[in-house]
Amino acid sequence: MGFLPSFVAWPFAAAGLLLAAGPLIIHLLNRRRFRVVQWAAMDFLRQALERNRRILQLRDLLLLLLRTAAVLLVGLALAQPFFSRSQEAYDGTKPLHCVLVIDNSLSMGYESLDGTLLDQAKQRARQLIERLPADSRVSVIPLCGSRWGASPDALTKDDALTALQQIETVDRAASVQLAVNEARRACETGPSLAKRVMFFGDQQASNWAGLSVGPMADLPSLQVIEVGQRERENSWISDFRLQDGVADIETPAIFTVELRHQGSGPRENLQVTLAVDEVEVASKTVTLEPGSGAREVTFSHTFQGYQPESGRPIPVPVRVSIASDRLPGDDTRSLVVPVVSTLPVVFVDQFGAAGEDVRKNRLGETRPLRRLLAPVTSRTTADRQSIRLRHVTLAELDRTLLEDTRLVVIAGVTDPGGSVPLLREYVQQGGQLLIAAGGRFDPRNNSGFDPARWTSSAWLDGAGILPVPLLPELLGTPPEQAGESWRPLALDFDSLDTGRYFQLAGVGEDELRSLYAEPFFFQAAQSDLSAEMIETLSQRQWAQLNDEWELIQQVSGGRRSGASSGESPADEAQRASARERLLQLRPTWLLWGDASSPFDSLQVADDPALRERQFADLVARTQPRVLARLDDAAGTPWMVERRIGNGTVLLVASGLLPEWNTLATTNAMLIFDRILRNMIRTTLPVRNFSTAERISLPLPTPDRDIRAVLQRPGEASSPETLDVGFVGREQLGVSIEQPLTRGVYRITALRGGADDRGAAPETAWEIPLAVNGDAGESDLQCLTREQFEQRVELPNVQWIGPGETISLAGSQIRGQNSWWWLILAVFVLLLAELGILASHWGTSRRVQTAAVT
Repeated sequence: MGFLPSFVAWPFAAAGLLLAAGPLIIHLLNRRRFRVVQWAAMDFLRQALERNRRILQLRDLLLLLLRTAAVLLVGLALAQPFFSRSQEAYDGTKPLHCVLVIDNSLSMGYESLDGTLLDQAKQRARQLIERLPADSRVSVIPLCGSRWGASPDALTKDDALTALQQIETVDRAASVQLAVNEARRACETGPSLAKRVMFFGDQQASNWAGLSVGPMADLPSLQVIEVGQRERENSWISDFRLQDGVADIETPAIFTVELRHQGSGPRENLQVTLAVDEVEVASKTVTLEPGSGAREVTFSHTFQGYQPESGRPIPVPVRVSIASDRLPGDDTRSLVVPVVSTLPVVFVDQFGAAGEDVRKNRLGETRPLRRLLAPVTSRTTADRQSIRLRHVTLAELDRTLLEDTRLVVIAGVTDPGGSVPLLREYVQQGGQLLIAAGGRFDPRNNSGFDPARWTSSAWLDGAGILPVPLLPELLGTPPEQAGESWRPLALDFDSLDTGRYFQLAGVGEDELRSLYAEPFFFQAAQSDLSAEMIETLSQRQWAQLNDEWELIQQVSGGRRSGASSGESPADEAQRASARERLLQLRPTWLLWGDASSPFDSLQVADDPALRERQFADLVARTQPRVLARLDDAAGTPWMVERRIGNGTVLLVASGLLPEWNTLATTNAMLIFDRILRNMIRTTLPVRNFSTAERISLPLPTPDRDIRAVLQRPGEASSPETLDVGFVGREQLGVSIEQPLTRGVYRITALRGGADDRGAAPETAWEIPLAVNGDAGESDLQCLTREQFEQRVELPNVQWIGPGETISLAGSQIRGQNSWWWLILAVFVLLLAELGILASHWGTSRRVQTAAVT
């Protein structure tokens, strides 16, 4: 045992030491020197006081010592001192504070004859708790969360056993870094007892990725406890997606399933099943080889029988599953598919529907995209298309035409002119806009694409609809004007953003290279992506965010204070003006947009430093992004994207008809079908989520007289009522706390209730949501002891394998309750001081009496 104590809160001890000097300083200041004046009448009194001088000096010294010691002991008591010692064996007499971090991630649901890995971890933790001496405290932390919440609070042994029993596997991934952070927090907030930290888990190698061992060194003692055996086999669904993200009632929807397998041998005759609305619709049998990567399986399904209203998709839950194995939690994945009937799309070009004449070869520049997105194979199918085309000229464009439109495509237009403000408002509210060059510019009849006029009308220093400004000169030369040295351009395959639009399911890299090498490009508009332009755009966006935030503060301040607060007419007028300006910045006339107000669009913090970081993130996300380039020396951008408000603008620098390129005559043209359908999909409500902490969902109708009920996945789950509140500044919605299980969650809105006649509540609406976990958690490759020792070389961290004993050895703490005795000593000192003062008062009275007599 060390002779010097440690302190739980050492600043109190330091403060007590400093304050203890206070009585000494006061004593020294009071020792003033007096001028001696000879006065014969005082001789008798002086002789009496001389006899008590030594007694008074002793009294002052005792009072000084008592007061100094009292102040010092108060500081020490507040600092809670204790004595610690280290020893190799634990004697079992002193209580401990054990921090048990239990890995309850998806992989801990792996089954064996001894139960799941989580069951084995809980059994070892239970045995450890029972070994602890009386008065010990235990912090039980489910690493990946729990529906009942998780707290680092120190519990009694009985309460810890109860908390341990409630831990269940959840569909999340574990992290050793998170385990260390949670353990440190529990140690800091726990009682003044010797600490023991244990981390129970299967020790997946992926959980140790990116670990910083520095925080581990701060832990008093950490034992990494491995549970289960290493030889494990698993087959799982690593991905499940719908091509283009949207389905209709006529065209077969293509689903892609990615399967993986891990083990010593292949998984033969594995059945893969597709179910729509819990009804099995298709099944396939495959064989998976270990270590061969992902195996893709595709399904095709037509959503017949559904009757979505025009412009209102029906969310349909779709589930894919494989035959169950020892880790059943990753054998299914779900999607909520938006099934649409007709979605309006506006195509704007130089002719429109009235001016286009195929017989006269008067073809609008948008014609290839119109035929691609909504092909008409017969007169009977013309009325059954999922896309309702509106082919107009720029002069016909107005708010009524756009209020229910999901996508606007502009191509071959010379100058957008006065339509820029309307299109800007449309994009800000979430609309999607594709701008394509095209059409040979002829100044005689003012036709064709003019980059200079587009920049002048539609850039406006970033306040227009162009994602980037355009240079006045076009790149390239038409074939009829080219000389002998003319060489067409092609796509630069290495520049393609394959993760966004250009990657096709089941198509390898060689095939993709051949596909995108087919088209040749003769002309293209050139984008200005200079550093000066990017800096100017960033400054403008930053200023716009600040202006909008100030307007929101003015308007919301008025709502908080209310009309009854005695505002002056000038303040009310200023607030009304701010609200009007804010509505101009964030218009809300789109019919299919959510019900959020303009004040929900900028959710930033009140703290200036945090708000500045959020503004920087918002500005970074709205910067132009090049998705594809041409193969010329300068790498001219062919496709540039920029987010404006809640929507996106995509610029295609070349045209769509043979005057600009051969794209329309090649199979690469099909990429536009995917691009357009993906842009339409982004306008639909989000219904697919990961297992996050919380899911906030705006209400589809502004009706507060409803009762929202949630049904979680699983037959055993019971419905739970959700609180209807604000999920934004003025947006009503509901929140799902701890969506920890994969599957389909159903939110049902009920109106009314049972009355005297026994009437059941009416269902106002029902929304399914799909939740899926991280596919990387299904990789069961574990860290070995040798790999652990290479990663972690700390004396306070120890690896405990299966069957090895968990040690309680380590430092022990004594005297952790000594603060109580220190407080008692303070009271004793105060009583002694009162006794000395009382005796002095009695002595003074006797001296005065003797002097008088």
